[in-house]
Amino acid sequence: MLIERCKWYNNADSPVLFMIDDLANTWVDTNHNGTLDLGEDWGFFRDGDRSSFRFLQEKILGPYPEVKVTFFVPVGERVGMIQNPVCRMTAKPINADEESKAFFRSVHQHPNYELAYHGTTHGIVGAEAKDFVQEWASFSSLDEALIRISEGAAIYEDAVGTRPLGGKYCGYTSNEFSDASIDEAGFEWWCRYWNRGRADGSEHPSCGQDSDPITNYDVKRFGSTGVIDIPSTVNGGLLNGINRVDLSIKGITKRVLKKLLIRWKLRELDYLLDHRLVISIQEHIAPSRDDGKRQSPNIFDDCDSLNGMFDYLKDKNVWYCTGSELAEYVNLREHVSIVYVHDNMFTLEHEAKFEDQVISLKFNELKRFTISLPNQVYIDVSDGVVNLPVMRGEYSIIKGGV
Repeated sequence: MLIERCKWYNNADSPVLFMIDDLANTWVDTNHNGTLDLGEDWGFFRDGDRSSFRFLQEKILGPYPEVKVTFFVPVGERVGMIQNPVCRMTAKPINADEESKAFFRSVHQHPNYELAYHGTTHGIVGAEAKDFVQEWASFSSLDEALIRISEGAAIYEDAVGTRPLGGKYCGYTSNEFSDASIDEAGFEWWCRYWNRGRADGSEHPSCGQDSDPITNYDVKRFGSTGVIDIPSTVNGGLLNGINRVDLSIKGITKRVLKKLLIRWKLRELDYLLDHRLVISIQEHIAPSRDDGKRQSPNIFDDCDSLNGMFDYLKDKNVWYCTGSELAEYVNLREHVSIVYVHDNMFTLEHEAKFEDQVISLKFNELKRFTISLPNQVYIDVSDGVVNLPVMRGEYSIIKGGV
């Protein structure tokens, strides 16, 4: 019987990650009225009424309890976009007080969420938005980058209780010191590029650098420690525009052709599914900015689009996971070896740190059989795929079951 490690957990066609940037202890009062309005909150109002977090839970995640979210958090006082803002912005570190720490810690401890690192201030403001310098592009040396990461990781740990496992470059922007800083700081995974940039016609340097259209959307590694590079592959506003009411001839035609338009746009997801690549949906927690402009993508403008994509994925063979869960499985997959003892017995060779983690295996035998684990626990296999705890000892295959 032939056995192979599954590329993704439970032999899914693709992992699905919902990644939301800039959950922060920040509020931008775009209406200048001193009270919270929908879309202004970045996390300052926690899960209170009209908060962005409440909107996310009720309007997007509610019908899809299987979806998991990785929030990228600027841990310090998140700066605005310009030196002379037109909207008042309130920003504090995520460990500013006990209430703030309790909120961010509760998010990270939720089984479907995690907080990832997204810098301290996010960058340095300029006279205009185009002059904004993203955080990792602002470092003039590796030592400077490492010092800032150490300061930010300490804030994160004080609030959350653990050190961050992964993160993302602010604005997908970096310089010659950036990758080494992530490597030496001990991160296990990172998001470096907007990998679908060229598909959108962009030639911005933040776009993925891999010219192969398939491997560019797959997990890779960088640095001396092999940091896992998770690609960013789907804009959360993919389906925007399809459901907007328009009584013009063009609008009527669009409604008639609505299903065809949706089907055409969803080819982007189909491509990733067909090639067993990463589906990582990119969003921001709020549209508000202190320069009065609207940040895109964001969960408010893209609510219908997100619901449409998650609804489409409901009957697909996908694995919903966080960035850290994806990195953990990839590390496990690449460091566990299947060793045949004889036709109906095998072992899983591994390092001690992978003990009791769960790996997915695929067998060429599709008829029902049972696997006896080294601890004498029995697991039935009916479709040729099984999720097994990694243990020392022999796994026995019992054909026909027990």
